[in-house]
Amino acid sequence: MKTLSLYIHVPFCTRRCSYCSFYHVPAAREREHAFVDALVDEIAVALAEIGRVSLRTVFVGGGTPTVLEPHEWERVLAAIAPFVPAGGVEEFTVEMNPEDVDQGLVRFLHGLGVNRASVGIQSMHEVGQKVLKRCTPDVNASAIDVVQKTWDNVSFDVLLGVPKTDLADLRETLRILLEKSPRHLSVYGLEPGGDLGEEVERFFRAVDPDRVADEYLETCGLVAAAGFGHYEVSNFARPGFDSLHNRVYWDGGDYLGVGPAAHSSIGGRRFANAPSIDAYVSRRGPEHLAARLFDDGGDARLEEMMLALRTDRGIARTACDPRTADELVVEGLATVDAGRIRLTDHGYLVLNDVVLRLLAATPC
Repeated sequence: MKTLSLYIHVPFCTRRCSYCSFYHVPAAREREHAFVDALVDEIAVALAEIGRVSLRTVFVGGGTPTVLEPHEWERVLAAIAPFVPAGGVEEFTVEMNPEDVDQGLVRFLHGLGVNRASVGIQSMHEVGQKVLKRCTPDVNASAIDVVQKTWDNVSFDVLLGVPKTDLADLRETLRILLEKSPRHLSVYGLEPGGDLGEEVERFFRAVDPDRVADEYLETCGLVAAAGFGHYEVSNFARPGFDSLHNRVYWDGGDYLGVGPAAHSSIGGRRFANAPSIDAYVSRRGPEHLAARLFDDGGDARLEEMMLALRTDRGIARTACDPRTADELVVEGLATVDAGRIRLTDHGYLVLNDVVLRLLAATPC
């Protein structure tokens, strides 16, 4: 039986945050019902195509998954139930918008088998949250308290380089969040990507890349001092609390993505769904499979090295030019331990450049 990870993309949001370049559409009950109809259908045909499947991890992201009504959640869970092992999946994560969190929602999701919460905090600074078009810090704090009463395995998202804030504001955000004793932190530098649109492009013109870099290094130091391992470029966890689902992506494992704009990688084949809710809800049965957009895979050697170096496993020293590896160590961009090259925090900041240097110097 094949072990697989499942990503479910829920594209609905009640509003667009200033920095968001992910595919999403305005939340609307009628549209959400049609979406779940199509989602349940895609799950059935996609997993049946793969064959005998046992789900190891499930991650529901967005968009804002927590806008879905309870009966819609129940329909989704019923669709994946035949593929869930008797003891449940090892890790079942749901991204949560703090404004949607209350005791009823948390109890409901816990009852469905969700065992990990990823809460989109972003900042605990009043002005920063306003700039990001997010909720106020007191709403964040309330959501954290409610979520942690039910789950031990809780992750917070934090953004770096928020306009109209400074390094001191970031330190205060981290101080507050670390006092809450999360098991995991995902820390992202604000940088443009995807189809932004005029409003988001305007927002990013106010982002200072140098400050993002300074805040990244500051975060790495503060979080490490608090006992977190830096196991991936943007992710930190207490021992035993790495995200199992995200490890699948970085370790080159198999995962199926369902929902509009979701990406998949199975048996070396890469494909994605088009970023269109209208096209998605119009499909039925095999139409989901026929509509996939396939990726040619690109440079496999580059991708393998990129994925490995963005995590704490690094790459074998024998897999690259030894002189270049030594240069990276001298420059403070890498370390060598037990025969493996791993990037430092400074190295992570220039990951792309490091990978290109290693590839250029290492024979195929």
